This record gives sequence, C-alpha cells and structure tokens, in this order.
Amino acid sequence: MNKKIALINPPSPFLIDERVFPNVGLLNVATAMRNEGYAINVFDLCGNKEYKEKIKEIANKFKIFGFSSTTAQFPYVYEMNRIIKEINPSSFTIIGGAHPSAVYSSMIKLGPKEIKNDPNIASLEESVDLIWAGEGDRISLEKDFKGKKWIHSEVVHDIDSIPIPDRSFFDINSYHYELNGRKATTIMTQRGCPFSCIFCCGRKIPMYNKFRQHSVERVIEEMDYLNKDFGFDAFMWFDDEININNKRLLELCNELKKKDYIHRGFVRSDLIVKFPELVDALADAGFVELCTGVESGSDRILKIINKGTTAEINLKAAEMIKSKGIRYKAFTILGHPSETYEDVMLTKQWLLNAKPDGFDVTILVPYPGSKIYEEAELSSKYKNYSYGYKDELFFNKVDFSKKQSYYKGIPGEYFSPVRTNELTAEGLVELRDKLEEEIRRKLF
Repeated sequence: MNKKIALINPPSPFLIDERVFPNVGLLNVATAMRNEGYAINVFDLCGNKEYKEKIKEIANKFKIFGFSSTTAQFPYVYEMNRIIKEINPSSFTIIGGAHPSAVYSSMIKLGPKEIKNDPNIASLEESVDLIWAGEGDRISLEKDFKGKKWIHSEVVHDIDSIPIPDRSFFDINSYHYELNGRKATTIMTQRGCPFSCIFCCGRKIPMYNKFRQHSVERVIEEMDYLNKDFGFDAFMWFDDEININNKRLLELCNELKKKDYIHRGFVRSDLIVKFPELVDALADAGFVELCTGVESGSDRILKIINKGTTAEINLKAAEMIKSKGIRYKAFTILGHPSETYEDVMLTKQWLLNAKPDGFDVTILVPYPGSKIYEEAELSSKYKNYSYGYKDELFFNKVDFSKKQSYYKGIPGEYFSPVRTNELTAEGLVELRDKLEEEIRRKLF
C-alpha cells in the first residue's frame, strides 16, 4: 500500500472561533502512522473558509486520504470526500474519529434491515473506502485492512506506551488560547469515562467508556515538551473529569507544584464534595479554572439522565472551588427527556444562586452511541418527529452527512432537534436564548 498519506483536520464553522483547541486525536494518529513508516502530510483546515479549494488543490497529489470527524463536522467531511472522488476516482479515502466510532456502536446492535435503513451507516459506507472505529494510535493499514469496509480497533490499555503526539504536524502556535494571559494549549492525561449519563454518545464505545490514565511521569514529560519546544506554560486538560482517581491526582498535583504552569480542567462535582482536600491540592498545583457538567438545576432531571449528582451537591462543589480563588464554569443543557418549563426555571435559578464565573446553556442533541439515541423507538405522537425515547423526548434520526447538528454553536444560531411533551423545539430555543441573556445581564 502507498506510504504517502494526507490526513485532514476538517473545518468547524459552527464554532464561534475554530482555532482555539487543536485536534490532538488526529495528532496521535499522525504520530503513530509516521512511526509505522508512512509519509504523513497533515492539512489543518480548521478555520479555513477556502477549504474546498484546498481539497481541490491536493486531490491529485495523494493516493490515500484520511479524515478525522466528529458528527458535527461530518457534513464538511462528506463534501470534501466527494470532491476528492470526483477529481481523483482512484483515491482511497478513510474516515476515523468520534463520528464513525459512535455510528459503529449503534450498528453492531442493529439487525440487517435496520442497518440497511439507517441513514448514518449508509452515508458513511457510500462515501469512503474504509471506516475506522475506535482508537487510531496503533493503526497499520497493511496489517488491518483486508478488504473490509469497517475496522474496529482494540482499546489501548497501557496508554503510556503511546508516543507523545507530535504537535509540529500543526502550526500549533497559530491557535490562540490563553489562561490568565498566558499562552495555553490542550493536553489529555487520561482517556475514557466510567460514568453513564444517558445523553453521552460515548457510553457504549469502548475507547470512551474504558477509563485509562497516563502515569504522573508521562504527564509531566508531555507538559515539559510543550513548554520547551513551543513555549506553552498553561494547559487545558481535555480529560472528561480529572478527579476520577483521587490518589493519582494528588500525586500529580504534588509534582505540578514544582512547576510554573497553570491549568484548566473538568471535574465531577460529587467527587469534589466527597474529597474536599482535592480543591486545595488543585489550587496549589496551579489550577486557575475548573468546570463541571451541571446539566440541570432540577433533581428530577438529574436522576433521569443518570448524572449521579444533585443540585445541592453541584452548588456545594461550585462554592468549594470558588472559595479557593479558582474560577468556576458551569455547563448546562436544555431539552432533557420529560423536561418542563419548571425544570428549566430550576436550572436558571441554580445558575443565579451559584454565580459561576462562566456558564454555557446548550440544547441536547441525541447522537449515535447515546442511550437516548439507541433506545428510542418509532413514534407517531408528534408530527414531524419519528422517534421517541420512553415517550419523554422526541426527535428524528437524521442523516448527519446532509444535516448539520451540534450541541454547542454560535449564540443566535441555535436550533433544537428535540422536543418534550411540554416544550416544543421552538420553545426550547426561545427559553435558551432568554435564559442566557438574563443570567449574563444579572451576573456579569
């Protein structure tokens, strides 16, 4: 097989600013493939409004093209793949990343008839030559590609055995993220999340539900590399929750105290409350901002979505974090199963009581791989909605190659793909916009 490969990081024009957080997952793949002897060329099209022209320019320069794709990015990947195939029919195209992995997790549970009729399986299979589900750190096309359409890779259990992703594949300094005015970039110190929120598309995907951690030494080594080679001294941790393993986090904090680095990360509220010593350790280690997935101010909703916390626990965690001088950001969602106007008002009141330093209010999107998506059944209860989850949430299983769908986008451009028995899609958008405007006005 040809060793010259183009890897493509697609655009994300639905974001306010595309060039904030680089795609470290694609860098992992690029590093792994280079170490397997492939000649890797990475084309970072994030934020490139002329991405179609760039694809036309390189379509005949390579035989093999690999795309990374989330579900929200898939319409752009689908179009870029179409352009390549038109210009270079003999090209071999591959897709990997979150979207094919999520679709695969749904596909293995379906029968032949359902597979045939599923629009997301069809759009993947009709577009590219090879669909790679799962982690790509040990990809070897000669070994793994045997005329198959789908490949599902095994979970890498010892993630310390994976090389540090080479950031030089991207123009990493063209990304602009800062913490406290200091040049920052992303890092992942662990993979996977062992919890079971029903809206999360990763709960049935092995690479997302199997919890694994880098050693303390490996984390420090990567930070020092980013500092020495690129000048970064601030880090956004893209772990799902940095405080799953209390012992390991305390050990890591003890080492970070010796460094002049600062950090931002996501934490579980219930574990913050259960282990209060962690907040002191995180403050001493240089954490200047912590974020939590609050999701809702309604205990009824938190129980339905299997969050494992309560509004009171979430509020206590926010107070503990802020008491140590650490900025606190809350992430919330509207459009949960069975949500009512009263539930939304409880979320609004929670935010006003917590007084976070920052917050997000987004609308739920049922993605392939989530419990909501996979357990939904055909429904005719509401016109224009084909599926219902426990008769409490209604949506359509759309073809993501043609319809853009994202959980977080530009304010004023939100749409709701869901409705509940009480709240229409239009009503959810109106509530979201009003809630955000009022809280920002009162808190900031």
